[in-house]
Amino acid sequence: MSEANIPRYNFNNRSTKLGLEIIPLQRILEHSQKNNHKAHRLNFYQILVFTKGRGAHEVDFEEIAYSENTVIPIAMGQVQRFSANEQTEGFAVVFTPDFIIKGGADYQYLYDYTIFTHSLKPISNFANKEVYALLDEMIAEQSKDLQFDTAEYQRNLLKNFLIQIERNKRERVDIICNDSFAIYIKFKKIVEEKVSYKLRVSDICDELKVTPKQLNAAIKLYVSTNTKQFIEDRLVLEIKRLLGYTALSIKEIAYKIGFEDPTNFTKYFKSRVNMLPSEYQKTTLKQ
Repeated sequence: MSEANIPRYNFNNRSTKLGLEIIPLQRILEHSQKNNHKAHRLNFYQILVFTKGRGAHEVDFEEIAYSENTVIPIAMGQVQRFSANEQTEGFAVVFTPDFIIKGGADYQYLYDYTIFTHSLKPISNFANKEVYALLDEMIAEQSKDLQFDTAEYQRNLLKNFLIQIERNKRERVDIICNDSFAIYIKFKKIVEEKVSYKLRVSDICDELKVTPKQLNAAIKLYVSTNTKQFIEDRLVLEIKRLLGYTALSIKEIAYKIGFEDPTNFTKYFKSRVNMLPSEYQKTTLKQ
């Protein structure tokens, strides 16, 4: 089946060949403007740090307000869309999973931390003097010629940068870090990787080796919904992404998302969004 996906941007650091780069926001906005500010996915992680200006950044159909010192993390695979704003200044810290993950313990930065968990509000964070100090050091190191073990040095700077942003978020969000939180993080990872109409709570419970009751209790500690609804909300979001940001036909989307009958797909979507897929596609498709 041919597939017209949401445009995907691959990581390409031509200057150092490392899997980390700090890019001025103005450069990104200029590139976005040339492409009519089209929505796109990134095949890497991105943290936007706004140093000047006010506006809103679109991530998965949600407008996230920003102003000076706002930090917006964007996970690999999420759909984002920039908007024109000549007053906006700042930086994008972009990196690949392979750059930061060099051992089993390194997975925590992407999966155990809450930075990229947008279901835990607030989505945006703030940059304090510690964040800016680390950002400045990363920029300075990037501007130098490649020196001895620069990759490891920059990797440690990035880790400390993520730690500081996580600290700032935890000061604003009441996060209970226990076995339930570990279950929630693993559950969310499974849903992200296997989002489909065919994904069932029982399948996830088998993988996590917990009962449905235990899983539901863990999820409710961190989001205001139950397990089944969480999966359904994520599925509807994926359908919206495909309808709004691709040229796939409704029939192709139905099969891609796990439906065997496009008619059932249409009924499913309308019952949850109160709009036919074709109607939604016409009103939200980004040109």
